This record gives sequence, structure tokens and C-alpha cells, in this order.
Amino acid sequence: MRRLPVLIGLVLALLAPGRAPAAPVLVETVVATVGATTVTAGDVALARALGLFGHAPATGPIGASELERSVRAHLIVDEADRLGIEIDEAEVEAAWRSLAGRRGGAAALAGWLADNAIEPAWARRLLRDHLRHERFVELRFRAFVFVLEEDVTAALGPGQHPPEARERARERLRAEMAERRLAEWLEEAARRVPVRRLLSPGEAVVLPWPTPPHVSWRRSTP
Repeated sequence: MRRLPVLIGLVLALLAPGRAPAAPVLVETVVATVGATTVTAGDVALARALGLFGHAPATGPIGASELERSVRAHLIVDEADRLGIEIDEAEVEAAWRSLAGRRGGAAALAGWLADNAIEPAWARRLLRDHLRHERFVELRFRAFVFVLEEDVTAALGPGQHPPEARERARERLRAEMAERRLAEWLEEAARRVPVRRLLSPGEAVVLPWPTPPHVSWRRSTP
């Protein structure tokens, strides 16, 4: 997963009397390494703030569960790199417009990025990686899950059930099967790719910036 470097503010300027920063300053903390890729608190926080890779927005510190989700995302994006899975610019632009629409429009999103000294190119690159992540999961796992009719019947239990209920049960079973297969793949990938977590289960990192206002959030599955 690629990102633009985040600029660290000038500490001396911030310490000068009477000077107040125009925007929050992000001091990057390395929280993990996945192969040759460094994962920082900024990576995790921005993915969480934008609702990418299955993250749900939150205002609390970054904990081990958020870190683990980002490690999983890096493993998947690295595999998408290896397989040459790409997303064209039109898809990125459509996703960016959708992202902006869920937080009050393009101006609101641009204002939040500017207020927090976040380069839009970094956010767009993270969004592109999210789309490649989703494309890999869809092609590798979801597209090849087939649910038998007898499994749907067993899941619903005795009695007659309308077609809508059967379809909902089929989709739920399909998602559960894809999730299990993805989890198995991630375990195997973590054995192949060196992963080092620098955040212990009881530790947390303060969120580098506040979560932006939003209209709605949709969690990715699996």
C-alpha cells in the first residue's frame, strides 16, 4: 500500500511564544511493518476516518484491532500488486465523488483535508488501494462462492419461506463462506510475508486528527 509522506510540522515554530499552528500537526508513529512496507498511525487513522478497508469511523485512540485490520489490508493490497490488479482513474474519480457525498460534499471533504494538513493525493491513493483491495477480494473469494439450495433450506429451518427470505439467507451464507476463505488466505499470507506489529494488545495511539463529519458510512464485507 503506497502513501505520500506526511510532513511533520516545524517544532521550533510551534514552540515560539505567541505562535499558534494554522492546522493540526501530525507526528508519525510507526505501528507495524508488512514485508518492506511501513505502516504508520497516520495510515491507519486516515483509512479509519475515510471508512476504507472495512474500518468504521471513530474518535477514540487507534488500538490493536484497527492495526490488525490495516495489516490485513496491506497483505491484500500487496497481493493485488503482485497480480497486477489495477483500478482506472475513472473508477477512482467516481469513488472519490461518492466518498465526498457521504461527508457533506466535495467542499466539506476538501476543507477537512486542508484543515488537517492532509494531502489529497495521499487520500486518493489510499482510496485507490481500497478499490484494489475490494477488487481482489471479489475476484479471489466472493465470485467463486456457490451456496447449495439444501444449505439455504437448512439455514432457514422448517416451513415455507418466500423467495426474498431465501435470497437473503443465500447472500448471508455466501458472505460467511467468503469471509472464512479470506481468513484462511490471510493466515497463510501472514506466514509468507514478514509482519511485525509494534502496538501491543493493550496499547493505543491517540488519533492524529478528528474524524470528519459524515452523512452515512458503509462497512465493507468481508
